[in-house]
Amino acid sequence: MNNITRCLFLFILFAFISRPESLHYELDDYGTRDIQIEVKGEVSDPGIITVDAYSTVDDVLKIIDLSEDADLSKVNRTAILKDQDVLVIPGKSDSALLVSINTADIDELTLVPNIGKVTAENIIAYRNQNGMFQSIDDLVKVKGIGTKTLEKIRKYLTL
Repeated sequence: MNNITRCLFLFILFAFISRPESLHYELDDYGTRDIQIEVKGEVSDPGIITVDAYSTVDDVLKIIDLSEDADLSKVNRTAILKDQDVLVIPGKSDSALLVSINTADIDELTLVPNIGKVTAENIIAYRNQNGMFQSIDDLVKVKGIGTKTLEKIRKYLTL
């Protein structure tokens, strides 16, 4: 063996021997983090609740009391909540009139005048990346929606 090969062999051997026992970390090693969610709409006790990180809307529905007028037909139960999300439970009376920007799919969003397929896709992409909308006004952060468009569509939307 020449000197370069010998040095390379010793370097690799030393690197292998001196590596840490484990580079694998479990999430539990760091503990779980609670998040706070604001719940409003058709619930008996609206307000801020604390749930485990990575909780879904369905997890929250299991621990809150809904009013008799609550309409869960348009609520995405599998949506993963993030810290400081606002979960609005729609009522049966307003679910036919308004489209929820936090739960609507492409077909529902395109029912709103001035929202086409591309804008609906942009709304859903923004929601998936940033979490639920905190306000209808947050729609101006979505590509394709400016203040003029927002004013035209506001009356058809809810959180």
